[in-house]
Amino acid sequence: MNKNISKNIGLGTIEGVFIPTILTILGVILYLRLGWVVGNVGFIGTLTIIVLAHVITLFTGLSVASMVSNSEIGAGGAYAIISRSLGLEAGGAIGIPLFLSQAFSVAFYIIGFAELWHSFFPAHHILAVCIITWLVLAGISLFSAKLAFRVQYFILFAVVLSLISFFAGPSINEGPVLLWGKMQEATYWETFAIFFPAVTGILAGVSMSGELRNPRTSIIRGTLTAIVLGFVVYVLSAFWFAYRVPEEMLLKDTSIILRLGFSKTLIIAGIMGAVLSSALSTLVGAPRTLAALAEDRLVPFSKGLALKAKNGEPRNAIILSAIISLAVLLVGNLNMLASLLTLFFLMTYGTINLTVLIEQATGVVSFRPQMRISILIPIIGFLGCIFSMLLISKLFTLVTFIIISMIYYSLAKRNLISTTGDIRGGLFALISEWAAQKAMSRPYHPRLWKPFLLVPVENHDDLRRIIRLVRSIIYPSGRLYCLTMNTHTDRIEPQLNLELDNILLPLKEEHLFSQKINLDSQNGFVIDLPIVMQTLLNTFLPPNAVLFTISHDVNKRILLEQMLHQVRPLKLGVILLYVHPKYGFGQERKINLWLRDKSPNTNLAVLTALQLFRNWDGLLTLSRTVTAKKEAARAAVQMELFKEKARLPVNTEINIIQGDFTKAIISYNTDITIVGMPKTYQQILDLVEIIPNTVIFVSDSGLESALV
Repeated sequence: MNKNISKNIGLGTIEGVFIPTILTILGVILYLRLGWVVGNVGFIGTLTIIVLAHVITLFTGLSVASMVSNSEIGAGGAYAIISRSLGLEAGGAIGIPLFLSQAFSVAFYIIGFAELWHSFFPAHHILAVCIITWLVLAGISLFSAKLAFRVQYFILFAVVLSLISFFAGPSINEGPVLLWGKMQEATYWETFAIFFPAVTGILAGVSMSGELRNPRTSIIRGTLTAIVLGFVVYVLSAFWFAYRVPEEMLLKDTSIILRLGFSKTLIIAGIMGAVLSSALSTLVGAPRTLAALAEDRLVPFSKGLALKAKNGEPRNAIILSAIISLAVLLVGNLNMLASLLTLFFLMTYGTINLTVLIEQATGVVSFRPQMRISILIPIIGFLGCIFSMLLISKLFTLVTFIIISMIYYSLAKRNLISTTGDIRGGLFALISEWAAQKAMSRPYHPRLWKPFLLVPVENHDDLRRIIRLVRSIIYPSGRLYCLTMNTHTDRIEPQLNLELDNILLPLKEEHLFSQKINLDSQNGFVIDLPIVMQTLLNTFLPPNAVLFTISHDVNKRILLEQMLHQVRPLKLGVILLYVHPKYGFGQERKINLWLRDKSPNTNLAVLTALQLFRNWDGLLTLSRTVTAKKEAARAAVQMELFKEKARLPVNTEINIIQGDFTKAIISYNTDITIVGMPKTYQQILDLVEIIPNTVIFVSDSGLESALV
């Protein structure tokens, strides 16, 4: 119902976008600060400042145009643009400060209007003028947005008359045109920072996106036309100041414009009208931003704030916005916050440019705007906004980033889901693609090794039993691939998938990479596993080790032997895990690593032991058996040297045992035993029958090194 009403009473390009935008641009800076800027840096310096400032705003306007020509952004203006691309968290992090800045700005504009009024009517109390002005503006905005913007026709008329009066007035300069200033009162960049707020009102019309008959056309035409026209007016006005007023007067009298017009009354009316217009358009735009935030449930009391009256007005959001602005009015002079508010607006503009940059850079097919722009435009617009923020205030720039980060963090914890989708997945994919290209262009070196485990899962209960150990092997930056094969291709097993998700949930909560690979197979693991593994090994981010569990079932042991024969030729580490049926992983403390002299499987065994040592906070022992007593000393020296080269923990114990390996391994008390892979499968089975604890057999792939 509200949508239909909005279509019927929707605003057009002139009243909905162009007029509020141009009136916000032609504000107090034009009347009361531009003359001082010219006096300080001269006309040439002022021209460069105007050009630089308008490049930033023009490029931001082009970025906005690109976004709205791609899709309907809906209500919320800048917030809608950002949230539809970067997600609700980013939209809220920018949108909430933007709304508060808009609401606070209303108070600043009203205070500015009241002070001007008081300078001409000293008998009128400033606070009384503020309250009366607030009541009038709040009443207009509460009644109808259309009425508010039609009132601005009269204000625009007053501004035009004031400019005519200014350009047609007398000259008080008998000298040459002031082309170059001496920068007596401020540096060039300080002057730029003072001027820049003049062009930060370019989203006044965009904020009304939900109230426009044709948002796509109106926002593009109205915003860009206002920016260009504002640029022309500022350049002509700067030249007029330089041509008609001497340098000393420009610097001493910030209200010199009142002496330049043929009618002082018209100039005063233009100044007051410009300030009043900014207050009115902001008071109308702020509730639209708040209502859009409420519709996405990003602010408290969202249900009530999102409600709209029969005429489509967000009545509750308007009332709250007006109350906030009134509270700021009653507090009084808040000039110290003026810079912070400007920075919030700049941060919004910068984020819009960043949004367009990301949309273009990711190359998603959904981003195909009718108005295409060079990728340099959002880059320059974004960097220009950040540069301007730093110029205005480094301290408040830091405060701005902290506030936005805190809001983003609080919203991110709520796991918000957007129904419109966003581009973040594409951004991460872009980063991944870039990183993949860079990584694949570099030669592999064993120092890059991290545990990337492939775990074939035939029974979810088996995975549940070993998931803690798997986590200890891959934490903190390894990866886990769980491979399941469904041999019943005629039926879907959602319950089994849900069980697997629940098993992997603790890993995901720790932000560990864990991926399910579900395949339909008529042949089972023995036949299809080698094919799947060869495929995975040729992908980016492949597994580098496969972990099998040794079952007590005789038939499964036979199948495991067949799979080992299939896997051995692959360039892949192999880990065989036998979980002791009685002791399991014990206290997850003692790790006994057996190292044979010149064993081909030392590296993966040591790296696996190190991972367990770190994540168990365990005690590591290096063990070796020797046949003769005279070999023990030499073996101890070799083990100490290896311990040093491998940079093993200082408290690693070395245990040299004279005698038979089988008897030694049986007698040693530990929670887990790690052994290099025996030559035959039968030797593996014989050992698991006699070792009194959980045991891991390890076979190197050739890609690991414990010494790098």
